[in-house]
Amino acid sequence: MKKLQLLLPIILVISVVSFSADAGTRAVVEAEAIENGNVEKSAQIVTFDEKRARIDFVGADGKVTDQTPYIMTVDGGNSWVMGDKPKGEFYCTSMQTEQFFKTIGGKLTGAIDFFNVKVETPTVKKTVEEPGPEILGYKTTHVQLETHARAYTRLLFFKFEYKVKIIDDMWYTTEREIHPIRKKWLDALTQSGNKVIDQFIADLLGNLPGPVLKTQSVAAITNVRKDETKTLEENTIFTEFEELAKEELDKVFVMPKCEPMDEKEVEEKAKALFSQGRIML
Repeated sequence: MKKLQLLLPIILVISVVSFSADAGTRAVVEAEAIENGNVEKSAQIVTFDEKRARIDFVGADGKVTDQTPYIMTVDGGNSWVMGDKPKGEFYCTSMQTEQFFKTIGGKLTGAIDFFNVKVETPTVKKTVEEPGPEILGYKTTHVQLETHARAYTRLLFFKFEYKVKIIDDMWYTTEREIHPIRKKWLDALTQSGNKVIDQFIADLLGNLPGPVLKTQSVAAITNVRKDETKTLEENTIFTEFEELAKEELDKVFVMPKCEPMDEKEVEEKAKALFSQGRIML
């Protein structure tokens, strides 16, 4: 299910819990996406310490196997390993964080130019800010952000125009410091080279001073010419945190032995992660 318009803060989990030199944390994020009455459930298992972080993209059963797709950093977020097993063999690649997002931004810009798509800069407005409930022992603040975007193009004698309205409800906490890996990731998100994407992400981050523990997002996408609207909904919540000893962490952060992805495979995998909301906030 493609959810490019639902920019969810999966990566924020690595800033929620404090860490020490001899311990780390494993957190579980449960998510559900709803489209046309169909519900798709998934989960992310995030493991991290001071310099390392790994996100396993598991199914609704929450089980990690040797075929589970994942991304991982062992150098404080300067570079990431991305692994997947789409064709029977396990493939992986390593990439620099900023270059990764610049590549995605460049591909999107190229597609926009090729189809002569005119994209207006999305507007982000905060409509609610109030105290929220405690989540996993942390006090939260509830904010609601309303985003409007518009894009159009002409093909032969037809004009295609789309309007997007997104309502994001988010519950964040300010009781924890921002993790250094999260800082590098968020900085990279605003350096894709695509002005529309970079400004949009910067506007969103400006309304979120702390890590997000729960989200509820509803996007309405309208085909203006056909007067048809499709609604997409996605919800996420952190359900558990567990402290891990260094010995357990060292078993998780093992560099893989795998076949290297070629450039096309890297591009396809990056687009899949991006479209599914997995590498955004």
